[in-house]
Amino acid sequence: MNRFAPGFVAGAVLSALVFALLSRRSEAPPPPPAPGSAQPPSAVAKEENDRLREKIQELEAQKKASDARTPAAKPATPAAPEIKLEARFGALVEKGFAGMAGPGMRELLDAVKASGAPALAFLASRLREGSTSQERFLAAAALEGAGDPAALPALAEALRKDSDELVRRMASHAIAVMGAEGGETPLRSAMTGDKDWGVRVNSAYGLAKLGRDDGLRMLEDSYAASGTPPEYRLAILGGLADVAAPSTAPLFRRILSDTTDAAYLLTAVGALGKMKDAASRADLERLAATEGVPESVREAARKVVESLR
Repeated sequence: MNRFAPGFVAGAVLSALVFALLSRRSEAPPPPPAPGSAQPPSAVAKEENDRLREKIQELEAQKKASDARTPAAKPATPAAPEIKLEARFGALVEKGFAGMAGPGMRELLDAVKASGAPALAFLASRLREGSTSQERFLAAAALEGAGDPAALPALAEALRKDSDELVRRMASHAIAVMGAEGGETPLRSAMTGDKDWGVRVNSAYGLAKLGRDDGLRMLEDSYAASGTPPEYRLAILGGLADVAAPSTAPLFRRILSDTTDAAYLLTAVGALGKMKDAASRADLERLAATEGVPESVREAARKVVESLR
């Protein structure tokens, strides 16, 4: 019950009683008392009026007491200003690809989560109809950040139709990261048919996340290929670590001995820990005790060793 209810109820009862009194005064005079009545008609009427007057006074007192207990209505709180999703997205587009790493993207994603389905529909329209590749790329990136599978149809359409390879890469990556079963068909089509190597690798990553062997094989082959650029190789290794398929444990064990690069070592240690790979315990213990290895790597190795005990 809201805070105005007690006062409203008391006021309604009092008004109804007053209305009844006025109605009674307009009626015909009451009939004479029955024979043998101890009081004359005037006395009876006076007594009835006295009782009604007392009742009115009693209800008035109740209403005053109820009004005193009822807190005064607080001024309405101004509504929060509507989140201007279009303006936020437009500001992000003006920054170009640099907007991906700035606070503008985080603010946009907060606005998307607050707005729900209308925000997804807006971003999907920008992905389909954006006049520049940067706009479409950032729309796909925002849909990935939102993480809602409802965006899959728009992302799949962009993966299939967009003429810009970076937009298709972003769309394939977004579908892969979502890890939804509905993404398998567009990912497999792109993995086998897209002309861009980056799109194919992203799509393989998505299929590997879904537990598909053909995606995992392509990801491993792309990592091992001599022509894969070093920066892409590390990204592919990160994808394999995220999937953490037990069949890739030998690859990560070799990395513990084959390199001193902290980024590769941390990726390998994390993957083996995620797999709970007991066979790597001795290598991890050695790594944790090796002087000259970055302390971040040694600490990560110690934590994984502890978890395997």
